[in-house]
This record gives sequence, structure tokens and C-alpha cells, in this order.
Amino acid sequence: MKQIIFLEVFDGEKSVFAFRKCKKTAVDFYIIYSLTKVSWQILKESVTLEELRSIFEYISAKPKIYSHWKIILAVGCACGAFCCLFGGNIYEIICTAFCAMSGKFFQIKLLQHKVNEYFAITFAAFISTTCAYFYPPVPSLKPMIACSLFLVPGVPIINAVVDAINKFFLKSLVEFFRTFCIVLSMTVGIIFSVEFSSRLRYLYFGDFLLMDTAPDLNIFWLSLAGAICAIGFAIPMNIPKKFLLTVGILGASTIFLRNLLCLNVGLNLESSTFVTAFFIGHLAIVISQRLNLVSSILVVPPLLPMLPGVIIYRFLFACEKIEEMDVEELTFIFDKGIDILQIIFSIVIGANLLRLIGQKKFDN
Repeated sequence: MKQIIFLEVFDGEKSVFAFRKCKKTAVDFYIIYSLTKVSWQILKESVTLEELRSIFEYISAKPKIYSHWKIILAVGCACGAFCCLFGGNIYEIICTAFCAMSGKFFQIKLLQHKVNEYFAITFAAFISTTCAYFYPPVPSLKPMIACSLFLVPGVPIINAVVDAINKFFLKSLVEFFRTFCIVLSMTVGIIFSVEFSSRLRYLYFGDFLLMDTAPDLNIFWLSLAGAICAIGFAIPMNIPKKFLLTVGILGASTIFLRNLLCLNVGLNLESSTFVTAFFIGHLAIVISQRLNLVSSILVVPPLLPMLPGVIIYRFLFACEKIEEMDVEELTFIFDKGIDILQIIFSIVIGANLLRLIGQKKFDN
């Protein structure tokens, strides 16, 4: 999927227009950070066009901060932390990490060979889920849920809703369609894996749809898992190393506050997610302003552990198995579909509420 970048330069008398194709849509926080530094440099001192050209060439030519093996390890740790967040034991966490690393390895290799992005996602989901199906001596459903969550398009989902709220409808539609394609590719890979593997090893997936995912660890261990999850998902986005600790602290604070509101205050999941996104999102924005950063570098990774990846997984799998479910399972999965929308909007609106209010006031 290609996007078009439109640029207009106006000097007070005439305008110059330019269009460029954007072939890559992956998130790269290092490039965002570097361009932010350049913007501040332009504001503070005069920079010639030749100097800007050399700076941009240097930024584009700079290799990734993290090697492929570091990214694979980070993804494994993040998915293992996700398994911990919904009740996995230590054996299930290790199994999840191993299977996620296997899927990420093949995804990277396919992309290196210029294979279509969506086919790479499908194959990665197939490998991860199949490994989780056969790796444990005793079948366990939780690794099967968590091992492919690194493919859930958290950033496109957030961007699509933010663009829609800010009235960038065309860009929002592009992001929604991209999100749909990623989720569809992921689902196809998982379904192929289940259909293939279930012929060799039987599991009853009604238990999967109704399985309890409430963690039994204390809130501090869950906060540590949230920190690992936030850092693990930030590394594939090529975040500068000096921000990893900040992202980890914000990720731990996210899970701590949400669980505190759910378990101790008694708020439901949607309300606690909204309050947490409001507090953590705007705390990250304040820190970003102090550091002269684009806020997305510190806002997005800490909020990703709250995305309803497990619920999305269950809902899509249930849509494929809908003819095999009874009334109780159908009712349960319909409720989960509604929960997906409520949680996503709670995260996005909570994290951007003050900015939206301020923007409306400014427009008036």
C-alpha cells in the first residue's frame, strides 16, 4: 500500500507544489526524533538548503539502531509479558516468547527478500501459532493467544482514530484499511495454523473463547510485565536508546494504574482504561514538551499494553468458527466485539482529550 505526501512551499508571493510516493509505512521513532531536532535547529538558526539536504541524507542513510536479533528478542519478551498480563504461568510465558521469536524471525527474513508485507504477516502468524500448538508437551491455549500479538496493528489503529477525530478523514480511511488488511492477514495465518494443527492434535476451542484471562500475580509483577511489554514493542519502532527507560516507567505506570482502578476502586475495564490513558498519555506529552520531542515517541509505546489484542484475537477466531458455537459462546463473543471498540476509543480519546479540547478552543 503506497501513500502520497503532498508538500506546499509559500514565500508570500507564489506557491510551489510537490508530490512524492511513500512506499514504506513502518514507524521509525529515530527518524521522527531526528526530524524534530532539525526543526528546532531551523527555528534557532538559519540553515541553507544544501545543509538541510545533507542532514536528510545522513538521517535516511543511518542504519537501524537495533539489529534484527535484538528486535526478535524484544518481540519475544513483549509477547511473553503479554502472556503474563492475562494469567500465564512461567512455563507458558517462556513458550510464548519462543514462539513469538520464531514468527518474527520468518517475518523479517521474508521482508528482506521483498515478499509482500501482508503475506509475511500471514506466514509469521502461521509459524507462531503452529509452534505454540506443538511446543508444549501438554497443550496450552494461552501461548497460542499471545504468541502472535506482536502482529496486532496497534499504531495504525491509534493513528486511524486520531485522524478521524481531527477530521483528516481521507488519511483515517487509509489507516483503517491498512489496519483491516493487517488484521485479516494475521487472522488467515492463525486459521490456517489451527486447521492444519488440529488434524494432528485436538483441542476444544470453546474453552479458548470462554477461558479466564485474569492474572493471579500481584500488581507489582504485572507492572514489571507492562514495562517489558512497552519496551519490547518500542524497540522494533527504532526508538532511541536513551528513551527506553522512560518508556518502561510509563508502561509500568500504565498497567499499575489500570489494575489499581479495576481491582481496588471497582471501575470497569473501559472506564479504568480511559482514566489511565488520560493520565499516562498527558504525562508523556508533558515530558515530551520538556525534552522538545514529538509526543508520539513517549505516548504510543506505554499505551500499547492496554490494546485489546486478546479480545481481537478471540473475536476474529470466533467469526471463523461461528457455525460451531452455541448460544452462550455467541453472546460472549458479541459482547467482546463491543468491548474492542470501547477500549480502543477509551485509549485514543483519553490520551488526546486535553489536546482535542484545546484545539477546539483555539479554533473558536
